[in-house]
Amino acid sequence: MTKHPAAQVSAIKVVHTMATHIFAPRGNTEFVDRMDALRSLVRSLLHEATLRTMPVNIDPEKGIDFYENVARFEIQLIESALEMSGGRQNRAAKLLNMKTSTLCTKMKQLNIRRTGSHT
Repeated sequence: MTKHPAAQVSAIKVVHTMATHIFAPRGNTEFVDRMDALRSLVRSLLHEATLRTMPVNIDPEKGIDFYENVARFEIQLIESALEMSGGRQNRAAKLLNMKTSTLCTKMKQLNIRRTGSHT
């Protein structure tokens, strides 16, 4: 997400402006919660778009560690889902279309904490 920070800030501002007009403030936390969820979604979409456009560099002499790269991608997906779900594993699992038990197993294998940070 650091490759195009100006574009990300601009996109987030546009979404904020649009959402302000779409979601009329109701004087309670519902509006703030919706805005936070929308910001998180935009960040995740921008991150995913960046990942999809980045070419994978494979050294013709050494090759690439496939399993290390798959694990890195899994970490990014799980952390994004955890962020979008506010750290709730059951919701993150639904976002990833997997069972909660599968997500928990993956999190243990990849050393991902409930907050979305890995060690």
